Amino acid sequence: MKFSAVTSILLGVAAIILPYFFGTLAVMMLGGVMLASGVVALLYVSALRKQGFTVSVFAPWTQVIAGLVILIWPELALWIVAVILGGGLILSGITGLSILRDSGIVNPPLLRKIGLWSSIGLGLLLIILGSAGSAVMLGVVLGIALISTGLQQWRMTA
Repeated sequence: MKFSAVTSILLGVAAIILPYFFGTLAVMMLGGVMLASGVVALLYVSALRKQGFTVSVFAPWTQVIAGLVILIWPELALWIVAVILGGGLILSGITGLSILRDSGIVNPPLLRKIGLWSSIGLGLLLIILGSAGSAVMLGVVLGIALISTGLQQWRMTA
């Protein structure tokens, strides 16, 4: 069990040191899972159709095609993540600032304003960096999660 904990911690550190590689790898693993899931769903739908059920093949084929696209072109998926997350951060910051202004609070907390402006800035940075930015973010988040899991496993064996 301690071997698993140490391995998880070391992989987490590696993911933080090489976030672009691990972020891209994580997205490609997602593509592989989507492809495999789509193939299994196609086999299931085919078996159902042979039994006389009318079942659509649209969703399984969509999974297969999306999985192939992600495996072949992971930067596209990472770019979409960057745009969606970056846009969400920008909208969250703008909405928060707008609510803060309309609330009528004379002196809003400085940390709240800094947080909202940081959200806008980080959203813009994520969109500007595109696929590289989201790969790095994903790699760092994956690294932190792996380290946390490894530390939890270590505590459970002690």
